[in-house]
Amino acid sequence: MFLTTSLFALSALLHQAVAAPGVPEVEKRAIATGACNHDNLYRSFVDPRTSASASSFCSTYIQSTVTTAATTTQTVTATVTAGAAKRGLEAPAEKRDLGATTYPASRLSSACSCILTAKPTPTTVYTSTTTQTATVTTTVNAPAGCTNPATIVKNGDFENGLAPWTVANVIPPYPEYAQYESFGVKSPGYNSANAFTVTDNAASSYFELDLTQTIPLCAGQKYKFAAEFYMTDSHDTPKQTYLTFYVDNTQVAASQVSDGKGPPIVWTPLSGTFTAGGSSATLKASFVATDYLGVTWGIDNVVITPA
Repeated sequence: MFLTTSLFALSALLHQAVAAPGVPEVEKRAIATGACNHDNLYRSFVDPRTSASASSFCSTYIQSTVTTAATTTQTVTATVTAGAAKRGLEAPAEKRDLGATTYPASRLSSACSCILTAKPTPTTVYTSTTTQTATVTTTVNAPAGCTNPATIVKNGDFENGLAPWTVANVIPPYPEYAQYESFGVKSPGYNSANAFTVTDNAASSYFELDLTQTIPLCAGQKYKFAAEFYMTDSHDTPKQTYLTFYVDNTQVAASQVSDGKGPPIVWTPLSGTFTAGGSSATLKASFVATDYLGVTWGIDNVVITPA
């Protein structure tokens, strides 16, 4: 019963002691010089009834910790309930209650260093920081069994002449009225050397010219269309001019009705979207003018890409 009570007292002492990280300087001095303060705490630690538990506690308490990260030093105060009994060689064991006593961390480490035969091996704790990087890649998936070519519109910048574009449906007919209308690849382009231009000087109530090429597509795929254009007028009479792009019979982009005058040339972007109805289609740029006018159009950088 007396041994159990003593162990309980030491257990309370061990559980209430708060350990500061690292080994205080007093511990180093104690081990080096062998000087021990024989106070109540020390006597509780060397008591044969509790020395085994005390040694176990002290081995952990003064064990230093080596980490790969920054080390923080703290000063703490440990509150310990110490109970030790002094037993005579022949007299029955006598219990003595020492009551609750507050010991600083240096006292605990000093007492522990006195009962340990060797300084415990430091415990190494490895810490690491992991940085995760996410790369988001957007992939445009064509319908199964279909691959979009790298360039859908060929020679969309007109830097290689006219082909594979084709001029069609010229009204009034060309070349019968060549003195009134002209078209072809000319300078300047939009941030480049060339563009496709059309000029109508006909004394007619209507002018039209279509520029076309066949483009490969993936049926069911959505696409984006983009181009640059300009329109200039030279007559003062009321007029309306149009530039419209079609994919087959679907309008994908169009200029607004123009009643302005010019030059100078002002390049303007056109854009739109469409969904392919088959594996190929006809891309058409339609130039239209009405009401006895003179007008010049230019187009450049015609591009179609998967949406």
